[in-house]
Amino acid sequence: MSKKTTEGDAAALAEQVRLASAGDKAAARTVLEAIRDDVYELSLRMLGHPADAEDAAQEILVIVLTHLSAFRGESALRTWAWRIAANHLKRVRRGRREVITFETLDERLRSGLREHPADRPDPEAAALSAELRLRCTEAMILSLDRDHRIAHVLGDIFGLPGEVCAEILEIDPAAFRKRVSRARQRLQEFMGGWCGVFDPRNPCRCAGQVDAAIDRGLLAPSDLYLTKARKRPTRDALGRAAEEVGQLAHLVEVLRGPSRFAAPDSMVQGLRDLIDSQRLEILRH
Repeated sequence: MSKKTTEGDAAALAEQVRLASAGDKAAARTVLEAIRDDVYELSLRMLGHPADAEDAAQEILVIVLTHLSAFRGESALRTWAWRIAANHLKRVRRGRREVITFETLDERLRSGLREHPADRPDPEAAALSAELRLRCTEAMILSLDRDHRIAHVLGDIFGLPGEVCAEILEIDPAAFRKRVSRARQRLQEFMGGWCGVFDPRNPCRCAGQVDAAIDRGLLAPSDLYLTKARKRPTRDALGRAAEEVGQLAHLVEVLRGPSRFAAPDSMVQGLRDLIDSQRLEILRH
């Protein structure tokens, strides 16, 4: 996407914010559509479980919709919305999966690896392995503390420029660079000696962990919630992935996963209903 197109889109979105602030419901829905997936994915990456992420994302989006008049256009709408989301996620109650550490994850993986996984039909085996990979990379990210986790998610998973990330987190750019560097180092240390996706010479394979995860109640064939939440990558995302080379880029691609996550339809419909309900003061007139 060219800079001209990006600036044009930002200007058009800023106009929608102005109209929504004046009570235009259609404009409010346009703003919601523009930021909903980003807010949900940030919440999911930070909290780890779809139900916790949905609750947090809904709260964040309501805050955004009710404070549109405070948007001054000094930064892009998404940057402004991410700042609101980051501040909210600092304070929100810990997610049910925010209990993992690198040490407990290491023990779980080492004790769970099976050389001869149970025989399953190929489609089922592939689906379980794909879900487990998503949950394992999610667990690695959750093993970081919140400050380092959000720096990694914004900078490496979302691929935002460092200056924008620092603006979102309201810290000095040098402090952001230090945080994201420490997060990368910790993740690389863990994956470098263990993860077979990161390095084929390593022993751990997703398929070899499926049986133990099912036995422990961590994975159920009927509840592949991360796989279901994914959406196809954009052409730009595929282009970035094709251009990335080297070990660090591979680390980022493993953790980012093959696609992004979409906000649940139920959450989106609930927010649309809220916009139409006249319960938001900003949209009453």
